[in-house]
Amino acid sequence: MSRTAEPARAGHRGATPLHWVLALALLLWALCAPAATPPAPVPLDPADEVNLLPRGRLYEADGSAPPAAAEQIDAWLSRLKPATGVDPLGGRYWLHAVVRNDSTTTRWVLDPHASLVERIEAHVLQAGQPPQRFSSGYVAEQLQYMLHYGGNVALAPGAVAHVLLYMESPYFARTPRVGMITQAGYRSVVLTENLLMLWALGAVLTLALYNLFLFWGTRDRALLYYALYMLSLLAGWTLTLHIGAQWLGWHDLRWHYVGLFLLPVFNPLFCIHFLQMRRLTPVLTRLAWGIVVLALLLLPSCFLALSVAHLLCSAVISLFLPLAIVAGWKSLRSGFRPARYFLAGFLVLAAPGAILLPANLGFFDTPVRNPELLSLLGCAVDGLLLALALADKIRLLAHQKDEYLHRLNHALDQTRTDHLTGILNRHAFDQMVAQALATGPGGAGARRVLLAIIDLDGLKTINDTQGHTQGDALLCAFARLLETLRDEGTAVFRLGGDEFAVLGRADDAGRLRTALPRLEARLRAAGFHDSGVSFGLALGHEAPSTEALLHLADERMYAHKAGKGAARRAPPLPTDAGESPLQHHV
Repeated sequence: MSRTAEPARAGHRGATPLHWVLALALLLWALCAPAATPPAPVPLDPADEVNLLPRGRLYEADGSAPPAAAEQIDAWLSRLKPATGVDPLGGRYWLHAVVRNDSTTTRWVLDPHASLVERIEAHVLQAGQPPQRFSSGYVAEQLQYMLHYGGNVALAPGAVAHVLLYMESPYFARTPRVGMITQAGYRSVVLTENLLMLWALGAVLTLALYNLFLFWGTRDRALLYYALYMLSLLAGWTLTLHIGAQWLGWHDLRWHYVGLFLLPVFNPLFCIHFLQMRRLTPVLTRLAWGIVVLALLLLPSCFLALSVAHLLCSAVISLFLPLAIVAGWKSLRSGFRPARYFLAGFLVLAAPGAILLPANLGFFDTPVRNPELLSLLGCAVDGLLLALALADKIRLLAHQKDEYLHRLNHALDQTRTDHLTGILNRHAFDQMVAQALATGPGGAGARRVLLAIIDLDGLKTINDTQGHTQGDALLCAFARLLETLRDEGTAVFRLGGDEFAVLGRADDAGRLRTALPRLEARLRAAGFHDSGVSFGLALGHEAPSTEALLHLADERMYAHKAGKGAARRAPPLPTDAGESPLQHHV
């Protein structure tokens, strides 16, 4: 006997009854174990979309090519490892579902959606029919439907088909939905969603550029941060909604969350400056700055750890939303009225955020068909309300500015007004004379200037005999009478003490020569019997300078006063002996 036979015999002699029992148990288990049954056919509904993912089976892809015929599917699937769900950190999966067309509709669309997927390969196999295939996903060069992953599938009435869908992505923002819907229904959905997408993105772009323009003129940093927030929103959603990929051919997923990571940077900065959070709530201000720093620190994960970038971004945004709502509420409570639009904007944004952010973090599947569109619309409405908040703030600032200017003008009027009589004072007189003669004493404007210097006679006597109260009453009474001469081209002033002035047009000289003696008569009729009015008139062309014009008018006023005194001391003359001494003055 050869030596090589010995080990075999030894092994045969080593078999024990226990080995035979174990072998028999394995054989019985293999015979009795239930064979894997294919999923039950899913009836298609021509009136509504049917989600195949929860009614099919999910497998981890091993790189093997899918079968070319329906008869080979079971054997091929038996080699794949079942998956319990889609990992948000990315992976490769096959979905197998069986569909049955119980309707008369033959044109259908297989539509993976509700999540960004890098690569999609769809295979629809029917017994005795050639396979139907299409490619889709973020890196696909061309999609059958604009900005959507869906592909056409033909199913005859009563047909049963196996759907094999390959999905590969470095991350899944949320669990995808795999729908079957009629082509007519899908076209309507695509048209509606695309119109809403483009409207929202256009609104965001318009608001960003408009407020950037306003910042250029006002240098209000709240406007700048709002514009940058809108531009970041535009960049993030443009890439997420595949506009960059389909329009510009930019398929690099690493840039997707850069814009979205900047949202919790510029939005807190906008809140800090718009709500004046440093003054209102220092604690929330520090928290807002902490979120800004955290977002900037986590932004490189887009390039260094792409599979977790969407989770980190969603977490940071989830931190900021409640902080913004609390800050807006505190600002509104403090009396800042524009905060009502701010608060409404973030409450609107919180509604889709309550759906999208937990789904992004893997807490539950999204209950809506297109969570990206819902979130984009929420952001657009939020942007509109924040723009209203900024406009309301500008309106409030304009109102405050008007009130300030009103108070300033009132204060300036006070500096130009005589506090006793209420007419213009010496300061206003100096300004207006300088303006009236600004063209130079020999200019055309200066030649049209008339200056009257007026002295109120009898004030000292009344102060000495009747008291200063009666003297003040005389000044006020004459100022009121002098105000009757004021019109669009004529101003009246109290220069100080008992001296007054009238600044007007040269062609008013005759009117003044007639009116001032009448004012004197009215003043005496009012009870001031010992008072009188002396005045001198000078025209702009009679003097080479402002000082000379004042001096000339003053000289004529004193001459008038002296003439009145001489007339009182002289014997009475016959009424036709001559003209009044007032009439020889200009």
